Amino acid sequence: MTGTKDLLEVSDVDVTFALRGGLPGRPKARHQALSGVSLSIRPGQTVGLVGESGSGKSTLARVVLGLQPCDRGRVRLHGQDVDVARPTVPRSFRRRVQAVFQDPYGSLNPTMTVAQLLAEPLRLADTLSTRERWDRVVELVELVGLARGHLERYPYQFSGGQQQRIAIARALACAPELIVLDEPVSALDVSIQSQVIDLLEQIQASTGVSYLFIAHDLAVVRHISHRIAVMYRGRIVEEGPADEVCDDPRHPYTRLLLASILDADPAASAGRRELRRSLARAFADSLGSSS
Repeated sequence: MTGTKDLLEVSDVDVTFALRGGLPGRPKARHQALSGVSLSIRPGQTVGLVGESGSGKSTLARVVLGLQPCDRGRVRLHGQDVDVARPTVPRSFRRRVQAVFQDPYGSLNPTMTVAQLLAEPLRLADTLSTRERWDRVVELVELVGLARGHLERYPYQFSGGQQQRIAIARALACAPELIVLDEPVSALDVSIQSQVIDLLEQIQASTGVSYLFIAHDLAVVRHISHRIAVMYRGRIVEEGPADEVCDDPRHPYTRLLLASILDADPAASAGRRELRRSLARAFADSLGSSS
């Protein structure tokens, strides 16, 4: 059951980056990564953010996490402004908003055991005794479907799916209100993807945590999300309830993403290829007419 008031509000956010190169003495050209992006997430809700590579999804994730200053716009948590113009945000914000990334092994310190990895954020928060930290570590490892016997192992001793479970447990350590999941299953096998998605849903049901779930696969996003926002070239071009966006897409880019979903049936797959081609032509024509 999701709350009725917004946990997170992103309002009219712009982000630009200076491009490399250019002539000496001339102003550098700039790339508009985000343009007028607005998004909201309620307590206990999953908002899926979908789009192709380069659409601005990860830039928006960094803005939400306080890792990327924005040129214009506001980010609010529980109605309180987060100073996204600064390069750093308060530690209290870091405890309330956490992240899980695509490559779990790359985000886990290979020299630390699972117990040390899970205890580290608790130690930095400095709110629990040593005994309480250990109890929380055990609770976390069991919450993500691993066993106490895994606590003394190192990240390299686990499969990719297990490593992602560890990364999820670490993100949950300080009981955040929002977790930004940036392509958390795209590097996993399909069967493992389903297990991780089911785990995330179970965790949300038991803890009430909210998710911003970022992916390029609309089928995966639909499975986990209450609402879906579709990004294209730094803008949100469509947003609404997950079933509504997928069953009755309004924007041609959303229809193109839906047509790109793989199908195991060869005949259906061939039909989708033809549909993709016609949609891609129509989408390209619409872009040309609007420019």
